[in-house]
Amino acid sequence: MAPRGQLLSRSLDTPRLVVRTSQATQRTYSTAEPAPIVKNPLKPRKGGDLGSHLPKHVIPADAYIPAYPYGDHTLFKQANHGLYGLQMIHFGNNVSEKTNTKTRRYWKPNVIKKSLYSVALKKRIKLRITSQVLKTMDREGGLDRYLLRDNENRVKELGPLGWALRWTLMQRPEIRDKMRAEAAALGVDQATIDAQWPTQQMLAEQRTSARSLVKASELIPQAYEEAEEGGGEEDDKIISPLTKREKLVAHAAGPEYDKAIKAAQRYLGRENVETEEDGIKLAFIREKERKMAAESLKQKFADRLKDQFSDHDVAETRKRFNLPAELPDEKVRTIAYNQSRRQQIEEMGSYDAWRDKMDAEKLSSRQIRQNPQTQAEYREEYMAAIAEAEGAATNESLPHDKRRFLEYAIIKANIAIKAKNSGGKIAYINMMIERTRQPKNVSLRTLSRKAAAQQEDGSDAWASLVQVSSKHPEGRQNM
Repeated sequence: MAPRGQLLSRSLDTPRLVVRTSQATQRTYSTAEPAPIVKNPLKPRKGGDLGSHLPKHVIPADAYIPAYPYGDHTLFKQANHGLYGLQMIHFGNNVSEKTNTKTRRYWKPNVIKKSLYSVALKKRIKLRITSQVLKTMDREGGLDRYLLRDNENRVKELGPLGWALRWTLMQRPEIRDKMRAEAAALGVDQATIDAQWPTQQMLAEQRTSARSLVKASELIPQAYEEAEEGGGEEDDKIISPLTKREKLVAHAAGPEYDKAIKAAQRYLGRENVETEEDGIKLAFIREKERKMAAESLKQKFADRLKDQFSDHDVAETRKRFNLPAELPDEKVRTIAYNQSRRQQIEEMGSYDAWRDKMDAEKLSSRQIRQNPQTQAEYREEYMAAIAEAEGAATNESLPHDKRRFLEYAIIKANIAIKAKNSGGKIAYINMMIERTRQPKNVSLRTLSRKAAAQQEDGSDAWASLVQVSSKHPEGRQNM
C-alpha cells in the first residue's frame, strides 16, 4: 500500500466514543450516610476576609521586624514591594538575520497582581508577584510554605516585603509551636529553642520586664542622671547621689503621679469636680478608697475566672500551650480568658464591634452614675471632702491619723499641681526628693524629752518649747 494509504488507514484506527444507554447512566441512590466533609483550610472565613488586604495593613505597624539581611534592591527597586524571586529587568539587542543590525531592547519579568490566601493569618493578601514565583508557590503548597521555607536561597528571593511577611507569620502561635517541635525533633537544645522561638508566655514576660525597666529609668530624676554621666557644667549644680530612702521615694513617686493624674481626669470627665486642680486634690485624698476598690475588682475578676474555667479547662489550656507546671492556675485561667476573648472578637468581626457590645452590657450599671441626682450627690460629697482636707491642719476634732493623712495628701496634691505646670512626672519626682532633703520640724514630744534632759543639767530649754508650740499649725506640716 502506498504511504498515503498507510497514513490514512492509521488515522482511521482512532478509538471510538463509547455510547451508553439511558439505563446504564441512571443515578443510583444509597441509604448509607455520606462521608464526612473535610474542612478546607484554604476556604475563606464566613462573611469574607475582614479589613484591608494590602501588605501594609496586614503587617502590624508597630511590629519590630529585624533588618533584611540582604538589603533593598537598588537596580530594580519595584522588587522591594512584591515577590519577584530575584527576577529583574534585562537588557539586550535584537539582531537582524540579514544585516546583523543590533537594536537595543529590554525584557521585563511577567509581574501580575494576585490575591493569595494565608492559612496562618486567615486573610487574603494582595501582592505583586511574578509568574515564576507563583509556579513555585503552587508546587510547594501555598503562600505560607513558600514564605517559611528554611533555605538561604529562599530568603534571598523573598526581598524586603517577603521578609516582613515571613516575620509576621512567625509571630503566630501555631507557627511558633510548629517550629519549636521541628527544632526539638532535630535535637536543638531547649535554651536555643526558647531564645529563637519563644512562647506567648515568654513574650508576655519579656514585655513586662521591658516595661518595668523603662519605668525604672523614667523614675530616676534627670539631674541625678546628669550627675552620674558627668553632664553637668558646674559642680554646684550636680545633685549628690541618692540615698536609699530617696531612691524609695523616687520609685514610688512616679506611679503615684500617673495614677493621680488619670483619676483627676476621670473625676473631671464625670463632672464630679469643677477644675483639674480639684480633681488632683481629690485623687490624693481618696487614694486609699481607690486602692481598695481596685483590689476588690481584682478579686471579683479572679472569682469570675474560677467559676468560668474549671480544673479540666485549666489542664486543657496547659496542654494546648505547653505551659510549665510551676505556672499558677490563676495565670493559666487568665490565658484561657484572653483566648476566649480573642475568639469573641473574631466572631464579632472587629475589636470595635466587640467593644460596643461590652459597653452596651455595662450600660445598665453606668446609668446609676449618669443620673443627675446621683451625680449632684457625688459632687457635693467630693467637694466637702476637699474642703475638709484643706482645713485639716486647724481642725482639732479630727482623729490624729486621719488629720496627718489629709495634711500630707494636700501637700502632695499641691506639689503635683505645681509639677504638672512645670515638667510633669520628672518634676514631681525631683520635688519629692527635694522635700525629703529639707530639715524636718522636731515634734513636741521629742522637744519635750530634750528639754527635760537639759533641765536636769541646769540649762533652760523650755523657751524653745514654748516658741515652737506657739507657731501656727500650718508651719508644722511634717510633725
